[in-house]
Amino acid sequence: MIKIRRAVAVAVLLAAVVAVMPAQPYETNEASPDFACPESEGGVIITCSIAYETDEVEFHPAPALPSLRVPRATRLATNGVPGCVRGEGRPIVGTTTPTLSAVFAVEGKEPTEVIFEQQRFGDTESTISTTSGMPGQPVVLEAGDWGLGPGESYRWRVRGTPWDAAVPGWSQWCEFTVEAGLVDLRDATDVDAVRELRVAPKRRYTVKLTERQWRLVLDALAPMDEGVAVVGGPGEMETEEDDRLRTISGTIRRGLPSRTVTLTGDQWATAAAQTAGMAQIYDQLREEEPDVYESDGSAYWKAVDRISAQLGGPAHPGLGADR
Repeated sequence: MIKIRRAVAVAVLLAAVVAVMPAQPYETNEASPDFACPESEGGVIITCSIAYETDEVEFHPAPALPSLRVPRATRLATNGVPGCVRGEGRPIVGTTTPTLSAVFAVEGKEPTEVIFEQQRFGDTESTISTTSGMPGQPVVLEAGDWGLGPGESYRWRVRGTPWDAAVPGWSQWCEFTVEAGLVDLRDATDVDAVRELRVAPKRRYTVKLTERQWRLVLDALAPMDEGVAVVGGPGEMETEEDDRLRTISGTIRRGLPSRTVTLTGDQWATAAAQTAGMAQIYDQLREEEPDVYESDGSAYWKAVDRISAQLGGPAHPGLGADR
């Protein structure tokens, strides 16, 4: 409740008026106690004021009015599984990147702003995502590139109204569990390469190549400024990625005598992707200047294919490069 005190004072200033009256006494009415006026002289009224007592008024703010468009979430689904379940019956999804979806029924053809909230069990912080969708059509939220944790449970809810809308607000919480044993992409540096090679980022894999092929891989892993004098001394332009590439190169060099190298799946994804990138460069150079470059990227591609085969990946991965 908000209280407002109000005081009203009305001052009326009347212009001096000289009234020409017949020669007779000037009659005045008895003044009301609510009026305060000085005595009039000779038919001239100087000022007159009216005063009212101070009032105390109680003000009750009106409740916020709901939006005229109040889309309510219907047909909720988790990774295509319809329904909103909580407790032991929550669905188990076979991917670390499940989709969340809902349909909003509202009149009109204007897009609806949709807000998703997702939270892992045991966490106090949530992930908020905003998207939009057409009335009557499924609004789908795609998972992030790195996905969710295998074996972990999550809950989510959705709304199709602004944050300050009174109704209908959030849907109920829906729950699901990510199947245990899936590849945890949260540990990946290059998610796309890890997926294409079908490796687990933290698992260690052993690969054997020819000495020439190892030299090609090392060439592809060399940072862009390798061998270039940098003002300020070594490390001035060093980046986290450069340091990562040098770490992988150092491990490979130590394994050259036996031609066998062991790296994590995440490191192999980086090494293979770098080698594929170098293969594409030589393919382009050969195509543009065949008189200058005698060889294309075939030798690099063969090294990539051999790495992939020993990792259990595809026979001819592209890893983001054209081949």
